[in-house]
Amino acid sequence: MIVWLNGTHGAGKTTTSALVQQLLPDARVFDAEKVGEVLMEIKPGLPATDNFQHWEPWRRLVVETARRMLEYTGGTLVMPMTVLVESYWREISDGLT
Repeated sequence: MIVWLNGTHGAGKTTTSALVQQLLPDARVFDAEKVGEVLMEIKPGLPATDNFQHWEPWRRLVVETARRMLEYTGGTLVMPMTVLVESYWREISDGLT
């Protein structure tokens, strides 16, 4: 199972994800923003953008990482991440389905 906490920046998604993790047996928190941070470290850099979510590899890697984590560990992934672009959300949610 995946519990995705989507909301505006600063709404408390990270805090809530830690609380949800305590309530669900075998839950792990996966912060998809860390995938974006890894991509930002690639040198020379990827095409300039103000948001790593615009990079198609970020969306695919988030889906693949979540899938692989659940395959490996089972249980529940709690994912706190703001996704404001509807087409990106559809791409990610379709991939997770």
